[in-house]
Amino acid sequence: MHRAFFCLLCSLAVAACDGDQTSAPPLSSGQTTAEPTSSWPAFEDADADVVPQASSTTPLPRACALVTAEQAQSVLQQGVGQMSDEPEACIWASSGSPGRITMLMVLVSDNGDLSTAQAVFNSVTGLSGNLNAMVNKQVDTATKKSGQELDDLGDEAWLSASNADLVGAQQLVVRKGRRMLTLNVTGMGQTEGLAQRLEALARNATPRL
Repeated sequence: MHRAFFCLLCSLAVAACDGDQTSAPPLSSGQTTAEPTSSWPAFEDADADVVPQASSTTPLPRACALVTAEQAQSVLQQGVGQMSDEPEACIWASSGSPGRITMLMVLVSDNGDLSTAQAVFNSVTGLSGNLNAMVNKQVDTATKKSGQELDDLGDEAWLSASNADLVGAQQLVVRKGRRMLTLNVTGMGQTEGLAQRLEALARNATPRL
């Protein structure tokens, strides 16, 4: 009797194996539901779904791509024309009054590493005033210079104003990581509200560095 029952169980087991070649593997201890073998990962294709990450370094934008003619006109408060369109230097010049020409220079640069960028920033932010001081010394004119840090603009930003005889200048320098943006307005145009207009321009352009 026992032998016949045992033979019956073996026959049923063989029939089940022949009828379903894709049956689930035995459950391990504590496992409640077995996944079909078709859903198991294929180790030979393990790298197939790995998508390489894009480089964190994006191309440096062209200087003139950061400031449009309309924006330059808004900053200078008069009609403008483009004097230069180089990859890292863009110059917009007023066209309304030849005797009172004012220029907006846009400079962009990538300094290679963070420490170099910080050193260049420190150098550039003192450059304008130093040059104007040398010019004014020759004509016995006092140099006027003021500057201030701007919060929440890049990693650090400095706005300064100075004069060289009758020509005034305002400069805003922004460092974002190893890249820098310099906006410089030089000439005899409308200076009232210029600092605020330069800051607005820098806040629009800096996120695209």
